[in-house]
Amino acid sequence: MYFPLHYTPSYWTRLRRLLLVAALLMAWLAMPTRSAAQSPPDVVINEIMYAPQPSQNEYIELYNRSDADVNLSELSYANGYREFAPVTDSSVVLQAGGYAVLVRTPSQFEAAFPEVPYLAPDGFRALRNSGDTVVLRYGETNIDEVTYVPSWSTRDDAALERVEPNAPSQAPFNWQSATAPAGGTPGFQNSVFTPDSTPPTPLFAQVDADARRITLTFTEPLNPASLASASFTGPERAPVSVEQGDANTVRLFYTEPLRAETLTVRGIRDWQGNSTEATLPLSYAPQQGDLVVTEIMYRPLSDDFDERPNQPEYFEVVNPTERWISLQGLFTTNRPRDTGGADTLNLGIGTQHVAPSGGYAVVYAEPNSDNEASSTLDRAFPTQDLSAPDGPTVIAVPRSRLGLRVQPDRLRLHRADGEPIATVDYHPDWHAPGVQDTRGLSLERISLTAPAANAMNWTSSAHPEGGTPGFPNSVGPPPAEGSTARVSADPSPFAPEVDQATRIQYALPFPPDWVQLRIFDAHGRPVRTVEETVLSGPEGEVLWDGRNDAGRIVRMGVYVVLMEAQNWNDGTSTQHRTTVVVARPL
Repeated sequence: MYFPLHYTPSYWTRLRRLLLVAALLMAWLAMPTRSAAQSPPDVVINEIMYAPQPSQNEYIELYNRSDADVNLSELSYANGYREFAPVTDSSVVLQAGGYAVLVRTPSQFEAAFPEVPYLAPDGFRALRNSGDTVVLRYGETNIDEVTYVPSWSTRDDAALERVEPNAPSQAPFNWQSATAPAGGTPGFQNSVFTPDSTPPTPLFAQVDADARRITLTFTEPLNPASLASASFTGPERAPVSVEQGDANTVRLFYTEPLRAETLTVRGIRDWQGNSTEATLPLSYAPQQGDLVVTEIMYRPLSDDFDERPNQPEYFEVVNPTERWISLQGLFTTNRPRDTGGADTLNLGIGTQHVAPSGGYAVVYAEPNSDNEASSTLDRAFPTQDLSAPDGPTVIAVPRSRLGLRVQPDRLRLHRADGEPIATVDYHPDWHAPGVQDTRGLSLERISLTAPAANAMNWTSSAHPEGGTPGFPNSVGPPPAEGSTARVSADPSPFAPEVDQATRIQYALPFPPDWVQLRIFDAHGRPVRTVEETVLSGPEGEVLWDGRNDAGRIVRMGVYVVLMEAQNWNDGTSTQHRTTVVVARPL
């Protein structure tokens, strides 16, 4: 079966009309125009010469960071007054990855950069030296904007260059003064751009005083799009929220106080796309007892003619806890004046200052005029490697401000919020008995757990250099393993009038840090301190003449000899007893 064709004039007319409409539609679809659904071109402001020499040689460099060509005639620009003008009236194509330079005065630009192509828009808007805004627009859409201020610059005659094209335009960290000899690099890659293949490294993780927030500091600016709660693991629970502080810091918030010791970070990226994975210790804000003052040099040697290096004032703290302690924001005060006020010294300790578990920190007075490579602390204590990678945290403060007094004074250490965390009311009488000249000798603490206010818990440094800043104190070596200690009195009974004295002998299985011998009567009342707190070897002997502290012969009876020996390493006291009988002559 077939259907006959009818060729009538009206049929041909209709066919021609349909063919014409189809041709017009195909031509319209083929036109290279941007539809409203397409994204604006990815062109950014890459370099700004706003304060040149000569003053008319201002320019703005654009960079096409996309993979598509852009017709610059579609773009307009403006300064802070936002009176927009076309970038160019001609059809000029900016290739993918290419640069375009807009200049104010062509003759001056050609003299400074003779081989660099440029565009000279009509009525170039002058850029203010005191700070201004540069805006780039596509149609009615702003595609980039930079508000610069003079503090971004480190060279008066250099352009501001973008460090990383993909980083935010308004971020101060993303702009630096050009390092090129000509003061800028118009039409070429910026002189401050450095390819980066290193992921951002977390430097420091501080737990705030309430233990519900961690402030995490990185080596470089972070891309906030990579921040998520799941990126931070290690504490007992994930953070309930994450927010970026400045470009290099992140704050993690928790509902319950933290107790974890480490934090693991994964998937955090910089603006170049480098991703990190690292684990670091959490540094807690110090609580009372988390930092212990262990050494005070308040009367250093300072004689330019004694052929010895001058010593600085200093004090030392140790972290006896099992976790890292942050030193950020610490300050000290001394003994209050009659009016109630006290001198305050902000130690200027930054976010990366910590005391690891068992680690030391030393705050010392450095002369303001000392610009030498080594510090006065290094020179005064040359046998102690203060600059070792695993050495103590060393913090220098101006010599005129530390001010540790030679007379009795107070050294009180405060947390950043003002909470006191360690106090020592030190006294010159705490030096070892028999030391005539205490200049150049630090006061060293014997026990970390014994009270700081106990004079018997302090003595003179026995180190040849006069102190041990940043290292274990010299008042005694750690105790060693050994047998049971022994203390005895002979003769017993003894008559003071005939025997004159009894010999009290003791022996310990380790060299103690100090020893004290006291006599008590049968009712437990103190009668006589036979041996004051002194440095001692593992064996010793003292005599008791049977008299009390007032110099009178005691009554007949049984007396208890108590020997106390201090173990420096673990901060405990060992006590051993024996009895002695006082009799009358027959």
